[in-house]
Amino acid sequence: MARDHARLDLNIWDKDDFRALSREAKLLYIQLFSQRKLSYAGVLDLAVKRWNRPHADLDLTEMRAALSELDAARFVVIDQDTEELLVRSFIRSDELYKQPNMLRGALRVAFDIESPILRAALAAELRRLPAHVTGPAPAIAANELEAGAPELPPVVKAAMTVRPSGRPSPAARPARPNGTSERDSDVPDRARPVPSPKGSPNPSGTPSPNPSPKDLGEGSRERETGEPSFASRSEKVGLPARDAHDGRATRIAAVTPAAQEDSTDGSAGTALPGSVRQRRRAEAERLVDFYGSSVPAPVRAQLVAQVIPLLREGVGSNVIGSGLATWSGKALPPTFLPILVGERMRAARIATDPKKRAWDAEMVDRFESLRSAAIAEDDKNGVGLVVRQAQPQNADADQLTAILDAALDQAIA
Repeated sequence: MARDHARLDLNIWDKDDFRALSREAKLLYIQLFSQRKLSYAGVLDLAVKRWNRPHADLDLTEMRAALSELDAARFVVIDQDTEELLVRSFIRSDELYKQPNMLRGALRVAFDIESPILRAALAAELRRLPAHVTGPAPAIAANELEAGAPELPPVVKAAMTVRPSGRPSPAARPARPNGTSERDSDVPDRARPVPSPKGSPNPSGTPSPNPSPKDLGEGSRERETGEPSFASRSEKVGLPARDAHDGRATRIAAVTPAAQEDSTDGSAGTALPGSVRQRRRAEAERLVDFYGSSVPAPVRAQLVAQVIPLLREGVGSNVIGSGLATWSGKALPPTFLPILVGERMRAARIATDPKKRAWDAEMVDRFESLRSAAIAEDDKNGVGLVVRQAQPQNADADQLTAILDAALDQAIA
């Protein structure tokens, strides 16, 4: 069912970060919130020219500046590569999570998102939803979004059938001081301390004097650190700890296991002096220190843990260094470094002449059509056999043409 209205939180006008926006940015945010094509997950195709049409007094440059302002303040998250935009807190602000059918619809369309940046941002939002209201489905969906599931996984469908408890889990809230209850307390939720799921050796009985900036307002990301407020897997709400043998748990950077893998022999836990692993780690640290920004030690360790597998795969230090330099200019977590390195690896191909790219695409279509026909006809001779057995690496039009030419020469001979 298409949207015919939008719910806007009236408290937004009392939030400092929203009031600090320019007039154009405020107007654009409300416009995005009320777009008919906004999905239940809060996603829109990037269409600045279309959004600018209703505003005769704004030119396109001013509209783009307002959009950049919203992106910088984290009211929206934008991926220019996939041309997608996420109204970051839409599911919470529109209170879709309180309506089971609407929440299911939001989780279904969430897996249509192509951008890994938007998926990570939405995953963080899903983990902020109260599990006692939504059940476990949003938190499980967050895992699968980050893992790159292309469509709604069965595990999320199954979780949608689990009825919520209707009350907060005792583990999700600290004990009330002086025996006060939830009903007796006037302290807002965001002011209450939320213990780590794994517990803390020194739990605090009172709220921190410097609470996390992600709760200061709609668009306030970690202002003091400059890092986006993407929740780590250790901060999930409403889910048991993932089994250590679950392969998907390693897809989002786990610094300690990566460090152990490349600095010990795996048995006695001792370092391997002069080993390939040690040299690889030293090179990773050199690249991070040489090309990365000055960051706290924990962030540096995460970057090193991301670089080591890239070196193990044979990615050149020059490409990794370029990726680190690009990462230093963006407000992204260290786990996005491989994506940036991948972009640098594709840069040469992207920069080629458009006619060459079109020729590559056409040859891929021809080659795969020949291969499909050979498989359908079980052709085990001549060209059919060659295209079925060919396994080029990172093939382009020149490679595919050479394979077909060789196959034709062989058939004629």
